[in-house]
Amino acid sequence: MATTTLIDTIPTRKTPRLPVPQTVRGRYRTIKTTVALSLLTFYFLAPWIRWDRGQQLPDQAILFDLPGRRLFLFGLEFWPQDLPIAVGVLILGAFGLFGATTIAGRVWCGFTCPQTVWTDLFFTVDRFCERLFGKGTVLSNVAKPIAQILIAVLTAFGFAAFFNDAPSFPSALVTGSAPLGAYIAIGVLTLTTWVFAAYAKERICLHMCPWPRFQAALLDRESLVVTYQQWRGEPRGKKKVPLRRDLADLSSLVRQAAAFDGSRGDCIDCQRCVNVCPTGIDIRDGLQMGCIGCGLCVDACDDIMAKIDRPAGLIRFDVEGSERSGSLKPPKVRMFRPKVLLYGLLCAIALFSIVAGTLRMQSVLLDVDPQRGQPFVQLSDGSVRNDFSFRLAHRLPQLDQVAVHIEGLPGASLRFGDGKAEHEKAEIAIPGSRHISDRLFVTAAPGTAPPGRTNVGIIVTDVATGATLSQVETYFWGPAQ
Repeated sequence: MATTTLIDTIPTRKTPRLPVPQTVRGRYRTIKTTVALSLLTFYFLAPWIRWDRGQQLPDQAILFDLPGRRLFLFGLEFWPQDLPIAVGVLILGAFGLFGATTIAGRVWCGFTCPQTVWTDLFFTVDRFCERLFGKGTVLSNVAKPIAQILIAVLTAFGFAAFFNDAPSFPSALVTGSAPLGAYIAIGVLTLTTWVFAAYAKERICLHMCPWPRFQAALLDRESLVVTYQQWRGEPRGKKKVPLRRDLADLSSLVRQAAAFDGSRGDCIDCQRCVNVCPTGIDIRDGLQMGCIGCGLCVDACDDIMAKIDRPAGLIRFDVEGSERSGSLKPPKVRMFRPKVLLYGLLCAIALFSIVAGTLRMQSVLLDVDPQRGQPFVQLSDGSVRNDFSFRLAHRLPQLDQVAVHIEGLPGASLRFGDGKAEHEKAEIAIPGSRHISDRLFVTAAPGTAPPGRTNVGIIVTDVATGATLSQVETYFWGPAQ
């Protein structure tokens, strides 16, 4: 005949999902708060940091200048031609994320993902409104969406400020002088931030984000994930139920429990780990796709264990399958294993490429191309003229005027489109925008034009210092003989 113990009469509770997760204190909550505050502070304050670049240049430290097709990043200026550097940054981020996942599971999702950071911010606002106005009251229900919309508007403004001059941007929005794209971006980002962080919440992580599907391929047997030590916790029961005999010697306060027929594990089924989970999962059911690895359930369980005088670590970061090992201490994880070393090597290569590419960036970009149409024009005095498109951009601290001359075509004279006289060297002023586009006319004296196509060099020098800034190879057409 089967025997029935007291634990059999205590059903496992499945409480409804809380609309707002409970707050918790502990190591991982502190880390999560610190990381979130750091990221939010950078996001909202970075556009307001100033960086002196001289006259007629923006003094915003981080600015995506879309009209000028350039990115200002403190003392650096990136152009579309520097796209390989951006690719290197993306590769570094990808392999860094792969390596972090291999070591510590979904640490990106739990601590640094924008969806996680903003959702956690909205949860904090919801809990504040409930404490201030009362849970479920009319004032609380009205204050929550108002605060959420304000945060969403500030989020959208913060994003748009990276693409506009932050100090003058608010007045431009109010007066209607801001670009149309700024209004569209703010409207779209306000709506998506509000919907994703205030209503979609964990559904983004569970159903829309592809990363949970990828992480299974990156984890290995030594990856740290949130685990429930089933060997300690089961069977679950209320605190008044006698403790299992084999667990009694783990705490001096409950040694007397050894005199009873032990019938429960350390888990008292308080549901605290479920109530603090941002995605509402029960980690006691095992590792799940909905676990973002934030560690809040670890803090919650450790707090309960301390209150009932039981050892911490019933829920802990450990390798998958450790719940069957029967050990209070998590095993030592090898940080330097082949997969981690491979990702580290790839990150180092990507970082080296980024640094090398940044150091090798050209300070002056010069393009001189023959104009379309007839290759040359023979003038009435017998001279031969070629028409070129001249484009120059620079990122030097100071450059007011440049001189252009040609090599490989002796006796040739040059002038720009608005010039009247031709000289051996043509000079042109560089505006504050630091880029110029004009037409360049090169004329060979009568009787000196080479037959057919001849390779020549266009050289640009700084008028103030005489230093050569750039040189490009092109060709000059003369009449066939």
